Amino acid sequence: MRWTGQDSASRTTGARSSLRNRRILLGGGVLGLLLALAPSLALAAGNPPRPDWNPGAPWAPLTPASPEMLEISNLFWVMLVLSAIVFVIVAGAIGFSVFRFTAKPGQPEPTQVFGNRTVEVTWTLIPFVVLIVAFGFTVHSIHDINTPPKASHPLNIIAMGHQWWWEFDYPTLGVTTANELHIPAGREIHFHVESADVIHSFWIPRLQRQIDANPGQDNAVFVQMPRPGVYDGACYEYCGTGHAWMKFRTIVQPQAAFNAWVKHQLQPAATPKTALAALGKKLFLGNTCVQCHAISGTSAGGTVGPNLTHVGSRWAIAAGAGPMTKQALMDWIHDPNYFKPGALMPPFPLFSQKDLQALAAYLYSLK
Repeated sequence: MRWTGQDSASRTTGARSSLRNRRILLGGGVLGLLLALAPSLALAAGNPPRPDWNPGAPWAPLTPASPEMLEISNLFWVMLVLSAIVFVIVAGAIGFSVFRFTAKPGQPEPTQVFGNRTVEVTWTLIPFVVLIVAFGFTVHSIHDINTPPKASHPLNIIAMGHQWWWEFDYPTLGVTTANELHIPAGREIHFHVESADVIHSFWIPRLQRQIDANPGQDNAVFVQMPRPGVYDGACYEYCGTGHAWMKFRTIVQPQAAFNAWVKHQLQPAATPKTALAALGKKLFLGNTCVQCHAISGTSAGGTVGPNLTHVGSRWAIAAGAGPMTKQALMDWIHDPNYFKPGALMPPFPLFSQKDLQALAAYLYSLK
């Protein structure tokens, strides 16, 4: 059977059509993949502004600013010295043996000695004594760190970890804030470290030891912070997508300054002073913001997200994910994932530019 010219043309046309279809499918697949990856690519290409955050140098725990961290630092040095002594003795004995007793060519096999009781007892007692000394120092430090303060009325602070931000509640003072911790210098503090969801880890490297925040469990930390200053901390145990942006700031201040801060925190939210901020307040109270956030003096009483009564006075937004600026607030409301991938706050893409400006102006005014 012979192929006709018409059959050949038909086959050529069919082949071209099939190739064109494959190209279309391939192009469509690539386009679909790019669309699926678009948010991640945009985030990778973007460079969100970040606030200053510095928990100290890598050796920050060795430059303590509290008695508790000084205790831990001293224990570290004791362990380091003990380890160095053991290392020098063991390495020295090995080195001496290598150079002193290396067999020479032609030498007979040395006399074999078994069951030297003196050597066995000596090499058993030495590590035993070292471990007993290390154990004693460790128990002493653990006891001092975990012993409740002598003060009859320490300042109680509940440090509650959330995905992914910190809530600080002063139950005896009636103050609740987020991601910014204020401490009176020199006063005994009792932290009640808890979690609202998964396991977090609460740590201020220069001030307070690392401790887990477990759901339904009150983990106690007793500490005194005598040196005024600003110290940064964070969650140091992976707790989900937004773990890297779960930071907080600790401000240790004189008692008078702390009292003034508490007095200010107890005041209701500031009344908007501009028409733009007033519009922002109306938008905030008229949308789903009130289901998650609380603002004292308004109808907003949500408990899912941070209390925003004085949010404009804090060092950052979103637990250190963005600086406290109007532009950052606008960007955060529009798309929280731009700053914090995996953020549980939903985006609000339908807000107009003017609405975003108004909301940012209102929140920024809440000093």
